[in-house]
Amino acid sequence: TLLKAMIESGGGSASDLMHLDTLQRVLWELLNNKRYLLVLDDVWNEDQEKWSELRNAMSCGSTGSSIIVTTRLKKVADIMGTLPPHYLKGLSNEHCWMLMRERAFGHEKEEFPSLEAIGMQIVNKCAGVPLAAKALGGLLRFKRTEKEWNYVKESEIWELPHEETLILPALRLSYHHLPLSLRQCFAYCAVFPKDTFIRKEELIFMWMAHGYISSKGALEVEDVGNGICNELVLRSLLQCVPHTNNSTLIMHDLVHDLAQSIMENKVPGTQVQRTNFRSAVSSNSKIRQVNLRKKFILFPTSNQPEMDMPLVLNNFLRLRILDASYTGIENLPYVVGNLKHLRHLNLSGSEIRSLPDSLCSLWNLHVLNLDGCRKLEALPKKMRYLINLRHLFLEDCESLTEMPSKIGELTSLRTLSLFIVGHNKDSPLEELKCLKLGGKLRIRNLERVKNPMDAKKATLAEKENLRHLCLEWKPENTASKSSEEEDIVRDEKVLEALESHPNLETLDIKGFRGRCFPVWMSNSSLEKLVGVYLKNCENCLHLPQLGELPHLKSLSLKNLARVEYILEDQSGNRSTSVQQFPSLETLYLTTLPKMKGLLKEQVTMGSAEAFPNLEELQILDCSSLKLPPLSSSLKKLKKLGCSSLTLASLSDVDLNTLTELFVDFKENTAT
Repeated sequence: TLLKAMIESGGGSASDLMHLDTLQRVLWELLNNKRYLLVLDDVWNEDQEKWSELRNAMSCGSTGSSIIVTTRLKKVADIMGTLPPHYLKGLSNEHCWMLMRERAFGHEKEEFPSLEAIGMQIVNKCAGVPLAAKALGGLLRFKRTEKEWNYVKESEIWELPHEETLILPALRLSYHHLPLSLRQCFAYCAVFPKDTFIRKEELIFMWMAHGYISSKGALEVEDVGNGICNELVLRSLLQCVPHTNNSTLIMHDLVHDLAQSIMENKVPGTQVQRTNFRSAVSSNSKIRQVNLRKKFILFPTSNQPEMDMPLVLNNFLRLRILDASYTGIENLPYVVGNLKHLRHLNLSGSEIRSLPDSLCSLWNLHVLNLDGCRKLEALPKKMRYLINLRHLFLEDCESLTEMPSKIGELTSLRTLSLFIVGHNKDSPLEELKCLKLGGKLRIRNLERVKNPMDAKKATLAEKENLRHLCLEWKPENTASKSSEEEDIVRDEKVLEALESHPNLETLDIKGFRGRCFPVWMSNSSLEKLVGVYLKNCENCLHLPQLGELPHLKSLSLKNLARVEYILEDQSGNRSTSVQQFPSLETLYLTTLPKMKGLLKEQVTMGSAEAFPNLEELQILDCSSLKLPPLSSSLKKLKKLGCSSLTLASLSDVDLNTLTELFVDFKENTAT
């Protein structure tokens, strides 16, 4: 694994099937006579022979190559070191106090001199570890009396020997000050291996499955779980992974040790880990242990004999979570219906083709994840009996052709990522009427809607928690003629009836056969939109008025055969003082043969009036498009299939601001 990571970090390619000798040869070819810097962070492996082999493999570099190793074990430093180790010292008390004070008081302007005096004494116990200072600051953030601060300072937990606990006392203290409702949730995180990225949504579902969280008043159970995640982050017991929009979490190694210790104390002599298929089959004691602790089973990605699955499942009758995602499993055994305690079933990315009818007897099931099951052809017909189902994930289930009847009776549903309109009276849009859906919703086969009033019954305008909506009509054959007039008019009325709630953040429309988009897509209706994606709307003449959407960051237009401008003032009353596309960062234009320009009333991009924050512009097959001078904020420009008419705009590009420029000229382009 380490050799693979090194090869890939160096720009090479390493297959899972490569043997050790092959990986060493690839690494040698990558580094031979080259100067490199390799950083190995947080090393725990004490096998001297393996490290000697690694050093030999790295000896091919040129003079000046270096390897830096960080570790908490002196033995590792002795094995790896060719130079004396550098021992990192802890932060000074002053620096620890800065971290603790920032977390404890935030941006409050009011000063608390008496608390600060106590805080300086607490800092002495942090041993210079930044994580301890931040964790204690998060703990003290909710306390404003000297009594509370003194209690923390005088806690006996500080006196526990490091050798006995192996856990930083500051973090253990932070755990003991957690509300009881949070302690189980925190300790449960130990089921994830160290350094694992944890999807916040998945973690919340697991807490739900074990009954650690429940709804409170007007707050749904998922909202409660989200609040707990946020509080654990605030207390530095979990950390948000950068650039994931707070959707992914990670746990510091020391904090993981703490969670592991707490979980082990509850069930002495065991370790918290995911139970795999092989150990479950081979060890009856392991099965009993798992049943007692209500853990979950994880089938590995390698194919296992299907006949073993009933054996395993019959030994896990108290199972709460079953994760068989990204496996070669093609059919779920009928005995899955015996798992009456099952709350969470994850089959995402598997080869599953069908689901047994017995699945519909899992009345306690909360989550059914079928994302990426591209071979799944049908859902069980009696799914309406899963009365406690809250989340049904069906993204990328392209072989699925219909919905089970009366799915609208699943009134607990909060996520239904795919709905397929049925033929005639099967699966009408009215099924969505009573569902309080949130997250993502993709509606397929809207061409089957014959009466626009049926679309109105979906009540999308009332679904305030819906954030991402995709509306699809069956794609037209590019060689066929335009839709008949009645289809055009009907599609326009259907889309008008599918008006969405103002809280919507992304809107994706594919295969729409109308000429004009509805009024509700205009500036005043969907102010929270950050992304709009329009594809294969070949009869469309005019785009919706998107220019004044204040938060729109991404716009993609593809295969719009008749559109001439992104924004045109059809009324003739547009005020030239109103800034157009003020927040747009990415613009993708693909196969727009008649597009003449971005704005009908041409203004300078990047001026006070248009595209002031555009960073990425990608143009493909837009032979008639002429661009105004490009914004100085532009960083990436890709122009594929350019004609001579578009080349002039390149003279206006500020190459000093571009980080990426790609131009692909058509053959026979005039110079």
